[in-house]
Amino acid sequence: MIDLSLWYLFPLSVLISTVAMMSGIGGAAMFSPVFMLLLGLDPISAFAIGLFVELFGFTSGLIGYWKRKLIDFTLVRKIIIVTIPSVVGGIIIALFLPLIILKLTLAVLLLYLSISFLIQKKKCNPKHPACTQELNHIEKYDYTRVPTSIIASSFLGGLLFGAISSGLGELNEYNFLKKLKLPIPIASGTSVFLVAISAFVGILIHATVSFVSGSTLPFSEMITILLFVLPGVVLGAQVGVLLSQKVNLEHMGRFIGGLFLVLFVMVLVTVF
Repeated sequence: MIDLSLWYLFPLSVLISTVAMMSGIGGAAMFSPVFMLLLGLDPISAFAIGLFVELFGFTSGLIGYWKRKLIDFTLVRKIIIVTIPSVVGGIIIALFLPLIILKLTLAVLLLYLSISFLIQKKKCNPKHPACTQELNHIEKYDYTRVPTSIIASSFLGGLLFGAISSGLGELNEYNFLKKLKLPIPIASGTSVFLVAISAFVGILIHATVSFVSGSTLPFSEMITILLFVLPGVVLGAQVGVLLSQKVNLEHMGRFIGGLFLVLFVMVLVTVF
């Protein structure tokens, strides 16, 4: 039976998706804390649903990058061999960690994101529509050897992504833009592809673990959450694309940084 009392998830999802699309950040970074704080879900369930929502939200963007040939599959092949196993490892590790550790890890990530926007004054991120239109073709790069530091960073990102449904995209952004000096659209398309594949694998592992352990959310509750959230994500993504062309990126950066700071404090409250 659908619980209509959760109707507020639809407008909330529209808002979160709009902000995520305008700022170029992964929606799971905001959805997971919301599921924990408002719905009282345990971290594992919140992260699992966050992965599903992020995969759903990334699909349209992934198709767009694929059509524009802005995904560097040579780079993908070199990195995905470590990210997929690390995502699986992150999910398994999270099952054995105390809930307080998972919450603190999420809090640290939220604080990092807040600092990135408030202090470092990020203005242009992968997945930001205003930035990804700066280049309309892909250039060929010769990756004879991806630096070990990037492989290690991607492995860490996969662990975080599996454990708390966030972190891989943020580390990809730094690696592709700062270390490999990729053009923004190529960095964005490649990052989106890696996150989408990792999210898909993560969902399968979560589903398998939940089925075996019998710790799944009640089916009706899961359907209700997705029924209100998924349409909101689709609508919010479209609104975000339209608004991204009209807002001041610096002002938006401060707003996002403040939002992450609030989420950081709220997650800490649940810990202590």
